Amino acid sequence: MSRAQTLVLALLALHLLLGGLSLVIARGEHRSAALRWWGWGLLTYAAGLLVTIGAAVLPRAFMGAAGNTLISISPVLCATGIVSHTRFELSRAWVGAAAALTVALLIAANAADYRAPLANLIVPTPIAIVLFLVAAFVIVRDGPRESRMANQFLAGVCVLAVAVWSIRIAVMLWVLEGAYDRERVDIIISLFAIAQMVTGVAATLSLFWIDVRLMQAELARVAHSDSLTGLPNRRAILTRFIEETSRAARHGQHFALAVFDLDHFKQVNDKRGHIVGDEVLKAAASALAGAKRSEDILARIGGEEFAVVLSSQQSLGGAVDAAQRFREAVERIELRLGVGDDLRVTMSGGVALYPEDGLDWDALYGAADRRLYAAKRAGRNRIVGRDDDTQGKTR
Repeated sequence: MSRAQTLVLALLALHLLLGGLSLVIARGEHRSAALRWWGWGLLTYAAGLLVTIGAAVLPRAFMGAAGNTLISISPVLCATGIVSHTRFELSRAWVGAAAALTVALLIAANAADYRAPLANLIVPTPIAIVLFLVAAFVIVRDGPRESRMANQFLAGVCVLAVAVWSIRIAVMLWVLEGAYDRERVDIIISLFAIAQMVTGVAATLSLFWIDVRLMQAELARVAHSDSLTGLPNRRAILTRFIEETSRAARHGQHFALAVFDLDHFKQVNDKRGHIVGDEVLKAAASALAGAKRSEDILARIGGEEFAVVLSSQQSLGGAVDAAQRFREAVERIELRLGVGDDLRVTMSGGVALYPEDGLDWDALYGAADRRLYAAKRAGRNRIVGRDDDTQGKTR
């Protein structure tokens, strides 16, 4: 067995291994469509190589056409896998027409046996080049934001693969135009087989990298968000609170922390059930999110309790007015549970100002929470901004 044949067999085995591994990982909890398409693409390429190798013992024209048809289909599947990480979709009409033309040319060349080896080398390449260039452009432009570096690396590998295919055609045309030199052909095939191994491994690892980044982003989202309302949770607002504290201290500015609690929420759960209670919480979260400024940080910190970091609030009066905006947004909620059965929601709140009421979370939260319960004692549906305010502000 020649050096080239050995390396082609190694290329086949590598694609079988990478394709199978991609399919196994794609079936995990993440359910990666990209890896599924990519895995089938690699397995199709390996099947094409296996069929072309079989041309040595079976009808050469049939096996050559069949094997290279599979090789031509492989980049369609692989490119589909790459772009599945984006909103872009390959045109089925154009890809189908290009694939049909490629297959027709392969069948014609192998049936006529007119320079079939050269045709089998050249004909499958244009569709692969176009698809991989499109995939490279799309993954850089529209790929997941969480994996920008991996997107760029994958695009680079795609361009490298295109360069390898193009150079291979040019070199083989140059070699075949001259006197046939078996040793030279063997070396060239070996080198390009190694190059394809490198690009195949690099592209597969790039796709794994993208999926890992997406899973990390999903885990971070789950860890920092409330599953019911979709709002950030206590952990997330604590992180952002520390950032806001550092910014305010650095620039000598103020900000406020407002803590809110839905009024009589336990009665809603007890009398109407937890399903209705969940709907109340989601409606309140939506109302609060609609009332906040882009720079404010809103979170559900537990049960029926919400908190907002009011960025760049320079006075307690301004912070109380901002908290009133949130209270009024919740007060406008009207849940229709049935004919003649409407549920109104109100909310009480307390406000604390940095640095007057404290320099860290515990101090500010303690002050805001203390004023929240003062608002509850004063009759609910109001905002308290000072410890000596026994009535709160309701407008």
